[in-house]
Order: sequence, then C-alpha cells, then structure tokens
Amino acid sequence: MPETPELPIYIKIEDYKDVLDIINLIKQKMKDAQSTLGKINELKKQEDREIELWNHTLDEIERKVDFIDRSLFEPK
Repeated sequence: MPETPELPIYIKIEDYKDVLDIINLIKQKMKDAQSTLGKINELKKQEDREIELWNHTLDEIERKVDFIDRSLFEPK
C-alpha cells in the first residue's frame, strides 16, 4: 500500500476544545475505573483470606470432632 503524505487537519477551535474536554473526561473516567478495579481486587484478596481462614478453622474443628469421636467410641 503506497504511503500517503500526512496532510494537516483543520478543525474549528471550538471543536478542538470540545475534543480536548472529551479526552480529559475519558482519562478521568479511566482513572476512576482503575481505582475501582483496584478496590475490587483488594476486597477479593481480603475475601480469599477470610475463606482460607474459615477452611482452616473447619478443618481444625473436623479433626477435633474426629478425635473426640474416636476417643469416646473406640475400645481401649
């Protein structure tokens, strides 16, 4: 494909300012989205830690119940 020379683009100053405002708004929305995503990731990490703690606690309770069950019902 042959290269086309870069030609200057002419737009009205008002339109240029509108485009700059829109781009700035988009950048701000992107920052907001990144911030929100960071908060969601942190919440998920906290949730994963809590679930891991619950699993550990349930495993520990299960071991203790098994020990009690064996102690009470196995002949000595």
